[in-house]
Amino acid sequence: MQIELQFSSSGENFLPFDYQYELASALYRTLTARAPTLAKELHDGAHRSRIKLFVFSPLNSEPKPEPAKLPDGRGGLKFGRRVWMRFGSIWPELLYQMADSLQQQSELCICGRKFKLESLTMVKTPEFRPEMTYRPFGQAGFLVCPYKQNGKTLYQLPDDSEPGIPSCRELIAGNLRHKLLRLREIRPDVFENILSIGNLTAEAVSQLPIQVEFLPLSETRAYRTRLIRFKGVNVRGFRAPVRITAPEAVHRMIWSTGLGALNSSGWGLMELGRNSTCC
Repeated sequence: MQIELQFSSSGENFLPFDYQYELASALYRTLTARAPTLAKELHDGAHRSRIKLFVFSPLNSEPKPEPAKLPDGRGGLKFGRRVWMRFGSIWPELLYQMADSLQQQSELCICGRKFKLESLTMVKTPEFRPEMTYRPFGQAGFLVCPYKQNGKTLYQLPDDSEPGIPSCRELIAGNLRHKLLRLREIRPDVFENILSIGNLTAEAVSQLPIQVEFLPLSETRAYRTRLIRFKGVNVRGFRAPVRITAPEAVHRMIWSTGLGALNSSGWGLMELGRNSTCC
């Protein structure tokens, strides 16, 4: 499930380039105000440092965000007065609590800038087929595929290929299987429900067939990359359409929890891409 949030703001909207951590913090503060137990559990409790099964997008605006100098002299982005984003989760209580919290608070405060909530709507769930094409949502959505090597976190790109290192395709497929197993821990009833759609068994999840294919971003470009600093760490993401062939349970996880890693930090929320239809 996904919700779309439409905001407005008076005056000029300047945010630093690396505002994603501040956006994540604003969402946690909003949830804490109405559902403190759930927010604390997500941030500090049993779900800390684990897949949290929610995803949100960066901000979009009309006109599009453009590079600008912040009042303090730093480089940043200038957003238009109409701003929007999406939030998704396979965890019903979390999605509904976040929606309720946002409506009650009626604004998000990001880096000292207040964005007034104008509307909150449910996004139509696609009609899932075995083969679906997705793309990162909006103007600034990116995917990340981290892996560990010699104690360091590195990031794979779609065309990276090195012996002994998992490919971007393998990392994405493995992450999706891991999310399904994580769902079994958090909400076994939801887990059993989505598996039943395809007559799958819990034992089959670790070996689910998932085919990942990256499509070109344009006729002249395979993908685009962006380096974002998040909590003092550089995170390298990429933007490209992705074709996934998998059981329906996997597609439901992609739609509601994102693709790739770091979804609860603002990477990987997907929308339908080419050759996909919405009901």
